[in-house]
Amino acid sequence: MAFFENFTQVIRQKWLDYVQSNRAWLTLQMQQTSVRTPDGGRRPSSFLVLGVVNALEPKLSNLMVPFYKLNPDEDALVEVLGLNFDPEMVLDNPDHTQTIEAQDDQPLLPDSPDM
Repeated sequence: MAFFENFTQVIRQKWLDYVQSNRAWLTLQMQQTSVRTPDGGRRPSSFLVLGVVNALEPKLSNLMVPFYKLNPDEDALVEVLGLNFDPEMVLDNPDHTQTIEAQDDQPLLPDSPDM
């Protein structure tokens, strides 16, 4: 379970970095489509979140296939990955610190022969 916790922390940080860099257009997009979060905020649609985190961490696709087979509900997948929160609230919190260095040169999953 430690691997998955580390994995979701890295994905969370990459998502927050992406939101920070793309706040202007995400704010406009969320005026049209957003999802309420348990923390009382809102976030982009699950399809957008899943697309972005898969692009940021392509090896996530190794987990997405079995996850999706178990439960094809995109909102549930966002929840499992620990991304069902308002990223603006986290980024605007002065106590927000990176939990793990999210560096592109650190692979999260080992290379598989078919990749």
